[in-house]
Amino acid sequence: MSRETVGMIFEAAVKVFAERGFDRAKMDDIAREAGVAKGTIYYHFTSKDELFTALMNHGLQKMKEYVRRRMDEVKQPTLKLRGLLEAEVSYLFQHGTFAKLLLAEVWSSNERQYEFRAHIHELESIIREVLEVGIQEGDFREINATETSIAIFGAMSVTVLQEVFRDIHLSGEELANTRTTPVVDMLEMLLHQGILKN
Repeated sequence: MSRETVGMIFEAAVKVFAERGFDRAKMDDIAREAGVAKGTIYYHFTSKDELFTALMNHGLQKMKEYVRRRMDEVKQPTLKLRGLLEAEVSYLFQHGTFAKLLLAEVWSSNERQYEFRAHIHELESIIREVLEVGIQEGDFREINATETSIAIFGAMSVTVLQEVFRDIHLSGEELANTRTTPVVDMLEMLLHQGILKN
């Protein structure tokens, strides 16, 4: 099966899962949405659970790669933090349906929680790395980088989700192009709380 077909299945699956929830989504619905036979899906994924896990792992891996690329474009820790936050916001806006699914479904069972939390920890660790370098270089104050990275990731994710639901009629690209406010607000909050040095 071509990557293009798998991509179509993932695209259809994220839409169906987000609209109906994992429990009510059916493989027939996903096959219909993707324009493929149900057997085509089962050729690669033995169950709905396996498809869901593959879909979320794929999306989270792409998000990590996107965030790292954007962050690596600059060297100064404050600029890295800005680039990282902008990348997170941009990715989640561009993949708004995935963002909804991520926050709505990944904590719904112990098995899923364990698998997806590993990816979330990696995203949080990227933020932690930037904070730790900034502390070492004197750009950031002495803080608990682990707890702060978790708080930043959580706050940004929830903020994006609220924006996605509020402007559900806008496409992902439109949201990404018009919504820089969460990044600005987050950086202002960090400055106000004394995490970043003025």
